[in-house]
Amino acid sequence: MTSFYNQIIIVIFITFGILITPIIFIGLDFWSGVRKAKHRGDKITSDGWKRTAYKIAKYYNMLIPLLILDLMQMAGFWYMNSYCGWSMPTFPFITLLGALFIGAIEVKSIYEPADEKERKEMRQVSELATEIAHARTDPQEIANTIIEYLNQHNDTDEYKKGNR
Repeated sequence: MTSFYNQIIIVIFITFGILITPIIFIGLDFWSGVRKAKHRGDKITSDGWKRTAYKIAKYYNMLIPLLILDLMQMAGFWYMNSYCGWSMPTFPFITLLGALFIGAIEVKSIYEPADEKERKEMRQVSELATEIAHARTDPQEIANTIIEYLNQHNDTDEYKKGNR
């Protein structure tokens, strides 16, 4: 029975480590984003904190169901190991895969060039200019075009996408 408790404690520590890893990657990405913003000369605002908090919630909304699946999988493996004579490892494989997926996304974001955001903003400005050029004769139509464009590219959409 002692080996069972030792195995449970080891699995708990491994699972805890797996669940902490995404926070470390998100923190590194946040730090990288702040450095890139300073390099570009952008003002540091609370928007990055909001996006980071949203990103944490989004990632853990994915990891918690994966952890539940792992708990069911590990309980089944424990039963088969204890009562059926099978030899299967009780390890949170599914949660590990989810954490690796999150880590890959964050590493990609960390290594994204600092000028990528500038290119995106320039693309958006050129789209707006094109839309205004189509409505160039009527001031009311130009105003409506700008309002429609701003509503489509609202900052809350950035939070939903988790972009930085």
